[in-house]
Amino acid sequence: MRFKFLILFFLYSISIAGGSIYSRFGLGVLRFSTVDKTAGLGGLGIALFDPIYINRYNPALWSELARVRVSGGYLYEGTSTQDRFKNTFLTSGNFDGVMFAIPLWKKYGLTFATGVMPFSTANYAVKKDSLIENRYFSQLYKGEGGISNFVFGFSFKPFGKLSIGVRGEYYFGTIINSWDVDFGSSEFFFSRIKRERNCGGLGFTAGIAYGLGVGRNSFTMGFVFSSPVNLKGLTSVEYTVPVPGGSTISEVNELKLKLPYRAGFGLSYFVRDRVQFSGDVYYQNWRKFEINGEHPPEITDALRVGTGLEILPSREVTAGFFEKTSYRFGIFYNRTYFKIDEKQINELFLTVGFGFPVSFDTRLNLAIEYGIRGELEIVRDRILRISIGVNTGEIWFVKQKLED
Repeated sequence: MRFKFLILFFLYSISIAGGSIYSRFGLGVLRFSTVDKTAGLGGLGIALFDPIYINRYNPALWSELARVRVSGGYLYEGTSTQDRFKNTFLTSGNFDGVMFAIPLWKKYGLTFATGVMPFSTANYAVKKDSLIENRYFSQLYKGEGGISNFVFGFSFKPFGKLSIGVRGEYYFGTIINSWDVDFGSSEFFFSRIKRERNCGGLGFTAGIAYGLGVGRNSFTMGFVFSSPVNLKGLTSVEYTVPVPGGSTISEVNELKLKLPYRAGFGLSYFVRDRVQFSGDVYYQNWRKFEINGEHPPEITDALRVGTGLEILPSREVTAGFFEKTSYRFGIFYNRTYFKIDEKQINELFLTVGFGFPVSFDTRLNLAIEYGIRGELEIVRDRILRISIGVNTGEIWFVKQKLED
């Protein structure tokens, strides 16, 4: 009961806020890759086949890449946070990962890929002004950092239309939470508590895809499974004590985090090789999440469901700019892993995107996402994301024919 009261106090007492208050809990807001073509399609990707796209969800889909490819991008996010009393707005911008893939043996779809992707983000600032014994003081809660994921793996096509892929994953990162109390008077002293969690650990993701191909009425289905992960590291806490001159007390403790398994299933369908429909279901078993052997009560299972549509008017090299531009639309519903006051926090997003041809083998992807997270009775976030990504490729290892 005491813990629930503290959570509600934290959420309901916003005076000035930045970012999403929900990122205070767990590992922060979980991130789905948002700088490539998937952002405009409702964040889909488990069965999203494209021979010029490095799939960040399902490593099995690397098997159809024909060229060495590099992709990466930048994400802007604006968050309007509102409770029953206040409404504030904060913007942020972040590098959103990079991927690199090399086809090694085209006949069997053997491709190596590696890169870095965001996994979660903590980004909030909450200021509360209070009065005690006729003296005003302010409390500032802040959080920053997150978990990233370094991946490296292979795809393989053993026969026919079946592809498999496995990637190793190293999760690493730092999450910092702080609480400052300022009385704004020389009669009292500034106090601060700062907690920093550093951790790392290994896991893997395995994927299967069947029925690959771009063509008339072609069909692809995919499945992915991410293993549980044990993260180990240290938690350091600093206490700034309110005495003349200030004094800091530090303590360091062992940190153990247990991430749960995640699994998803997806479908995609090409109509006349110009229109592609896609759909994903992605489940995360966060009831098994633990921090030093204990499950946080504000964390629960998560489920993400989405669907998207991509239209490419022409694949002809001689077609005009707008004919070779991809037009994307999507929607997704996300039952997040946050549970506050026995209510699960949900998201609903609409997305639109474009894939602009820059050169023969380079595309500039632009996507806009708008959605709502949470309810006004607790805290409601209105979120606008704009992502820009570049996807380019070239041919390596081409045998040159020598003239006599």
